[in-house]
Amino acid sequence: MAEKVNNFPPLPKFIPLKPCFYQDFDAEIPPQHRTMAKRLYYLWMLNSITLAVNLVGCLAWLIGGGGAVNFGLAILWLILFTPCSYVCWFRPIYKAFKTDSSFSFMAFFFTFMAQLVISIIQAVGIPGWGVCGWIAAISFFGTNVGSAVVMLIPTILFTVMAVFSFIALTMVHKFYRGSGGSFSKAQEEWTTGAWKNPHVQQAAQNAAMGAAQGAMMQHETPYSATPNYTYSNEIGRELTCRALVVRGSRCRPPDLRPASELDGSMEPFSPPEPEFPAKKSSSAPQERYHVLVGVTGSVAALKLPLLVTELLKIPRLEVKVVTTERAKHFYKAEEIPVTLYSDEDEWQLWNGRSDPVLHIELRRWADLMLVAPLDANTLAKLANGICDNLLTCVIRAWDLSKPLLFCPAMNTAMWEHPLTAQQVEQLKGFGYTEIPCVVKKLVCGDEGRGAMAEVVTIVESVKKILEERDLPAQN
Repeated sequence: MAEKVNNFPPLPKFIPLKPCFYQDFDAEIPPQHRTMAKRLYYLWMLNSITLAVNLVGCLAWLIGGGGAVNFGLAILWLILFTPCSYVCWFRPIYKAFKTDSSFSFMAFFFTFMAQLVISIIQAVGIPGWGVCGWIAAISFFGTNVGSAVVMLIPTILFTVMAVFSFIALTMVHKFYRGSGGSFSKAQEEWTTGAWKNPHVQQAAQNAAMGAAQGAMMQHETPYSATPNYTYSNEIGRELTCRALVVRGSRCRPPDLRPASELDGSMEPFSPPEPEFPAKKSSSAPQERYHVLVGVTGSVAALKLPLLVTELLKIPRLEVKVVTTERAKHFYKAEEIPVTLYSDEDEWQLWNGRSDPVLHIELRRWADLMLVAPLDANTLAKLANGICDNLLTCVIRAWDLSKPLLFCPAMNTAMWEHPLTAQQVEQLKGFGYTEIPCVVKKLVCGDEGRGAMAEVVTIVESVKKILEERDLPAQN
């Protein structure tokens, strides 16, 4: 991917300064947000034009017998407030639509409320403030009618700006609250540092763009039934294969060893014979706690990068991800900072009867499994024992003495279907733990229950399980 070159503000070549920002609505803003983002940009342009017209009005005010102070302040309004408004409120909302950042939305709300108050003050037109508002323009009719008429033009523009600012603030706030945003989510991003993490931001942007441009396919790719392999039962057995060159442009290491044992090499794979480490004593504490995350084809999968990032902040936790094919639609694999497995890895790893079976090895490796999101399709499969992809095979083979948490996520109409309640109860009957879905405005526009629980809720649920299971203290 070519490096992005700053292109805003567009400056003539003879000016020695360079643009400070990169701005491309079509490339960076998801289609569903593009119209609103452009309207806010036009609002910023209207504000800049109004300040320029105000300078002309204050000049007419000066020529008509007004003081020079207002003209001087009008120059400052134009020179300082035009770039400040762009940086302080337009860039945050641009970034918010680009990365779905609650922190950026909150920054916009605080600064744009100040913009609204200032626009109202400018429309009122207090004399001596350097603005041609209603008070200043009307009071100057008795001194110079021509100048007062000119002053009315920026006055009307300031009024329009104030009205449009109020409408824009209301619309963005309604959208933000309807999409499940809150001040607590902004605080979460601030405390976790996600608001300034370029990988998380890029992942969110890529997922949002993909979700908007693709079809929302609910069914998983057909996957041939897993053969009944003969496999030895040694508990300590681990994979020691190097990285596989899988379909696509990315090398992904299907290695189940702890990160400390890997040499980081990414050369093409020629599988060595699997090694069989000695069995570990059941009384010895584990060096790390292993969490296997399963992700299915719900739009909530766009939160996978943030979820994995937050899980990795738990001391001594190692995370690996198993994805269905349709889930790949909502995130970019390169942005997931842990090993990622999919259906193709199962078959590329196994060549004969003595080779390890990936879904069994993953089942052995994991101490806890988290399925987030769990879409309606995979929920139905699990409730009925279907295992036609890597993820469902892992869960079908899951050790019921180990915790498994699942986070349903689907459209409200699907959630309210009687089958859904039966299937959720079936999973809970297996001993699995439900992290309930929440009520919010869904991507399709419907509002109701069915959205995946917030990332902070999911992570806290995992922490609770780990505390109950005596997670070893951090070194």
